[in-house]
Amino acid sequence: MMTTLETYKGINLQVIEPLQKDSCDTLVLLHGALADERMWAAHTKILSQEFRVISITQRHFGKNGSNSMGSFGIDTHADDLISFLDENFNKAVHLVAWSYGADVALNAAIKSPTLVKSLFVYEPGYPGHLDSKEMNTYMQDAEAMFGSVFQAISDENLKEAVEYLIDGSGNNIGYFSSQSPEYRTQQLDNAHTLPLQLSQTEQPTLDKVSLAKIQIPTTVAFGAESRPLFIITSKSAGNHIPNSKLIEVSSANHMLPLENPQQFIQLVKEHTS
Repeated sequence: MMTTLETYKGINLQVIEPLQKDSCDTLVLLHGALADERMWAAHTKILSQEFRVISITQRHFGKNGSNSMGSFGIDTHADDLISFLDENFNKAVHLVAWSYGADVALNAAIKSPTLVKSLFVYEPGYPGHLDSKEMNTYMQDAEAMFGSVFQAISDENLKEAVEYLIDGSGNNIGYFSSQSPEYRTQQLDNAHTLPLQLSQTEQPTLDKVSLAKIQIPTTVAFGAESRPLFIITSKSAGNHIPNSKLIEVSSANHMLPLENPQQFIQLVKEHTS
């Protein structure tokens, strides 16, 4: 296998080429908030045995992401992804995404379905397709999770904001500190993205009608021990995408891709088989 680092119009890429690259599909990995392509290090080693694997650091993310130009939002990141796929591949790719990246992936699949061979998303978070009852529950949990994050950002304490967001995502006070130094470093390296993410004004068309247009093979997965807002949004997305597979992962929460890469990889393999 050969690993290369590339840049495409402000997007940083890690590309892992298998020995038989001409005969295998391409699989693209899309990170969530407070992350970049480094979060997929354990996943790419295994997945590259079967796929050409590309892990993307989206615009504004990564150690040097604070120097990025342009907007921050689900539409912008989806358009970046679409442009990259359209200009670099003559075959549709498998798209695997987590959290904020899952919203970007869904948006890209709606806008340019011919570029995506299959779609695997773990716990999307954008609530544009929820009904009123679901939205009420979503907002109650979102306020509980993000209240401290917004306050820390207002106080210009990004480190504390990162800790609150990761604790909330892991659904456990002290979750951030319990992680490996490697993951904590990656999250703090992306602290500059939090004010951008929480103040974005883009309004992507991720509603019931748009999700119903997705015809590619799709799996939506969520953790049984995740926060209500992630479970509600995942179930709604899965229910509105025709013929999609909705999977509840036992003993898992929002942080599954980092907590248990092997289990996450197995879910991806089952999806693509």
